[in-house]
Amino acid sequence: MFIDNHSHSQYSGDIGPGRGSSVRELCLAAEEKGIKQLAVTDHCDIDGIRDGYFAPLDHESVARDVLAAKEEFRGRVKVLFGIELGQGTHMPAESEELLAKYPFDIVLGSVHAVRGIVDFSETDLVSFGAQGRKELWEKYISELLEAIEWGKFDVLTHITYPKRYYLKQGITDFPDIANRGREYFEPVLRAVIEKGITLECNSSGLRQIMGECLPNRDLLAFYYELGGRDVTVGSDAHRASDIGAGIKEACGLLKDLGFEYITTFENRHKSYEKL
Repeated sequence: MFIDNHSHSQYSGDIGPGRGSSVRELCLAAEEKGIKQLAVTDHCDIDGIRDGYFAPLDHESVARDVLAAKEEFRGRVKVLFGIELGQGTHMPAESEELLAKYPFDIVLGSVHAVRGIVDFSETDLVSFGAQGRKELWEKYISELLEAIEWGKFDVLTHITYPKRYYLKQGITDFPDIANRGREYFEPVLRAVIEKGITLECNSSGLRQIMGECLPNRDLLAFYYELGGRDVTVGSDAHRASDIGAGIKEACGLLKDLGFEYITTFENRHKSYEKL
């Protein structure tokens, strides 16, 4: 049973007008590609919306379209109503109010930015210099830990996210995830396990500059060695053509590392599908 627990429709604020896909188009693509379960998890970077950097997420329209898709695709694709909540700890009261307002099946927790920047994707990392980049990375790890401690979400997403933008800006020597990933992320992985949060294996890196899942094979192996078993998969598709991209490879990687199940959610309750 192929599962894609991370996708974005035209409502996501990081998708320009006319460039995204409707919820229905995402579901049709899932059906065509043999994806049996699809979570629509549009972006809500709550502090960026407050500060005017990102357009507000039209929660009502997303809910309407996803709930309609649940009915239309019943028995063909199981459609989950989700959200990707970015920087929830920057505005915890507002985040908790939002999560209580809608009948989400799955909540992804992300850190796309640390306090002081808009988003790693929008930041001129070169101008920070080596010391500034090191400090940003350390802030990122600390804010991941802060998010886990808050814990009002189900899945921690793409934990090596900033590396993508370091690479895109030609910064290849830092952070050294290949050799120091376990050192960087051991506190994060231990905290995820302790809190009972599911770790995401995000396949988007396979089709982007990183050329690997987020997190990579070694960090997934380390998570398993530490006792982590709750893991899910998501393509992070921002258009219908990318639905399910890399999911087969991600599942194969997880199975190879010893994982036996994919964790998924409905009404924010865990269930498990055998790999």
